[in-house]
Amino acid sequence: MRARLAMIALLGGATFVHAAPPVLEALFPAGGQVGSTFTLAANGKLEADARLWTDCPGVFFVPNGKKREWQVTILAEAPPGLHLVRAWNAEGASEPRWFSVGSLPEMAEVEPNNEVGKGQALEKLPVCVNARLDTGGDVDGYTIKLAAGQTLVAVAEAYALGSAVDMVAHVVNDKGVRVLTVSDGRNLDPVVVFKAPAAGSYTVQLAGFGHPPVADVRFTGSTVVVYRMHLSAGPVVTELFPAVISTLGKTEVELRGYGLDPKKLRHGLPVMPTNAVGDVVALAVPNALQPVQVIAADKPGLMEKEPNQEVAQATPMKVGDSIGGHIADKDAMDRYALTVKKGDRVSLRLFARRIGSPLDAVLEVFNAEGKSLVSVDDVGDNSDPESVWTAPADGVFQVVVRDRFGHGGEAFAYVLQAVAPAAEFSVKLADGKALVLEAGKTVSLKATVKITGDAKTPLVCRMAQLPPGVFAAEVAVPEKGGEVEVKLQAAIEAPDFQGPIGLTVWTKAEPNHFKEGRYPLRGENLRGTSLLDEAEPLWLTVKGK
Repeated sequence: MRARLAMIALLGGATFVHAAPPVLEALFPAGGQVGSTFTLAANGKLEADARLWTDCPGVFFVPNGKKREWQVTILAEAPPGLHLVRAWNAEGASEPRWFSVGSLPEMAEVEPNNEVGKGQALEKLPVCVNARLDTGGDVDGYTIKLAAGQTLVAVAEAYALGSAVDMVAHVVNDKGVRVLTVSDGRNLDPVVVFKAPAAGSYTVQLAGFGHPPVADVRFTGSTVVVYRMHLSAGPVVTELFPAVISTLGKTEVELRGYGLDPKKLRHGLPVMPTNAVGDVVALAVPNALQPVQVIAADKPGLMEKEPNQEVAQATPMKVGDSIGGHIADKDAMDRYALTVKKGDRVSLRLFARRIGSPLDAVLEVFNAEGKSLVSVDDVGDNSDPESVWTAPADGVFQVVVRDRFGHGGEAFAYVLQAVAPAAEFSVKLADGKALVLEAGKTVSLKATVKITGDAKTPLVCRMAQLPPGVFAAEVAVPEKGGEVEVKLQAAIEAPDFQGPIGLTVWTKAEPNHFKEGRYPLRGENLRGTSLLDEAEPLWLTVKGK
C-alpha cells in the first residue's frame, strides 16, 4: 500500500481548532525534480496551520512560516511519476491532488511569452517548465532551436494534474507559420512530436479550453490552471517493447523512441514480485520524459512476427503468452494463431490505453471458416478489451487486433495476453473523500467486490492501518461478489488521529493473497488514462474526547 510508505513526521503533536477541513485546489509548482528543494504554494481554503501529506516516499513538505507555502524536499531515490497530496487539519483532510516527481532539470515560466516570435527561449534541453495559464485567453510559448531533421518531443501535464483544461499545442516556425497542431494524447494533454524540416527556431505554443466544456469558446485561464511541460530534442525513449516485465528474472526489452543510438537499444528491467502479475507498472527509464508503463507477467514477453496481417502470416500463440505488437498503419490489423483444445477456457486481455498507447483496440476471435466468435471493445470502466472465451473445438483460432477507427502508426503499441482464467477479483470504492470518526461513534465504508475468472475461494473484507482505539470487524464477501459494508467504531477514549488507512479483501484459503480497495480520482471527468487515475490510501480523522 502506497499510503503506509509516507506517514511523514508532520502528523505528530499539535491540535488545531477549525470550522471545516481544508480545500486544496492546486499546487504550484505541481511537481519537482528528484534531488531538489524548492518552495511550493497552494491554492484553496487553507489556514496557516494546514499541513500537507503525500503518499510518495522521499518527498517532504515543511511549512516555511508563510500562509499556504511549504518548503519541499524530494530525495534522489523518490520514485518519478504522479503521486497524491492531501491538505489536513484537525477537522479532516481535503480530497487528494496530484504531484508530479520528475527526473529532468526544472525551470519556471517567464512572462510575457504569449506573442508570436516572443516565446520564452529554452537554451538547454531536456527541461521541465512549470507554468500556469493564469488569465483568460492566455497563450504560452516556448522557443527552441532545432537542426534540420532533429525531432522535438514535448509532453504536457495539465489534465493529468487535475487542472480544469483541455490543452492544445501548436508548433510555429520562425516566420510565424503554424506547422503542427496537436490536441489530445492518451488523455486531454497533448504530446508533440515534431521533426524539423529545416534548421531554425520553432515555438511550441500552449493554450486551453475549459474542461468540463462550457459554452464559452475562448481560451481559459486562472491561477489554478497549472501545468508542467517536458521537452527534449533527443534522445527520447517513449516505449519499451514488448511492454512486459517478468517475475521470473531480469527482462530484456528494446528501447523505442526518437534520436536513439541503434547500438544501445537493449535495456534490462528488474525482477518483479510475483504478486504484481497482471498489474500495470510505471518504470523510470533513462531518456524518457515520464515513467514508461509495462505489464507485469509471470514470464518474459514475446514480439509479434511481422508481417502478420494475413491468415497465413498469423503469429503463433499459445495460452500463457504475452506478446507485444503495433498497429503500424491505417486500417491495419494484426493476426495471431492461437492453438487450443475443445473446452479450454482462455482469458484474452489487451493492454493499450492503460499503458499510454493511443490505440482504441478491438479484439476478435475467428474460427477456421472465418466466422467471428468473439468481438469486444471497451469493457466497463476498462478502456481496453478483454474476454474470457471457451474454445468450441480443437484447433487453431485467429485472434485479431485492430484499431476501432482504423488508425495506426509508430505509437499504436499494445500487449496481447492469452492466459488461463484465474481466481481474480477487484475492489472498488466510490471515492476518496476523507472519513471523520468521533470517539464513541461509528462510520460506514462501502466497497464493491467484482469477482472474475474462475474465482471460488471465499473472500473476506478487512481494514488495514487502523489507529489505536478504532476497530472494524471483518466482513464476508458475498459468494458472487457485490457490495460490502464495513463499520469503523471508535472507542469512547480513542485519541485524536490523522492519517491514511486502507480497505483490503483477502482470500480465506491458502495461499492467501489480497487486493486493496481503490477509488477513482477523476470521476465523471475521466478522459483517457494517465499515470495515476485510481488510488488506494483513504484518509481517517479521529476526533478524540
